[in-house]
Amino acid sequence: MPSLHTKPLDFLLLILFALAVTGAFFALRGNRKGSPLLVITTPEGEFVYPLSEDKSYRMEGLLGTSVIEVRGGQAYFADSPCPNKTCVQSGPISAQNSWAACLPNDVFIRIERQDEGVDALAR
Repeated sequence: MPSLHTKPLDFLLLILFALAVTGAFFALRGNRKGSPLLVITTPEGEFVYPLSEDKSYRMEGLLGTSVIEVRGGQAYFADSPCPNKTCVQSGPISAQNSWAACLPNDVFIRIERQDEGVDALAR
């Protein structure tokens, strides 16, 4: 049976490998950062707004106008023409990949992070 002996070059390779793994971890982790965005999807299309700007958006759906409010980095349905108002009662969203929807009115909101995939912001 061959015996396993470590040599100085083995330690050097192990250190280089550890540095490469650590660098890849921080590089991938850094891609998640960015400005939070509110993405609103309606029958008319998809609209992207900054979550950092307090504003009210009136979006047309199948039943009428849904009102989406952005306050303090959170977005929520303030009003909607749907019969049971479940979307209004769902409360605010602010975490990445969180979402809320008014299904009868076909209006959907979600939070994303800005990255290279975003071409422009709707104002």
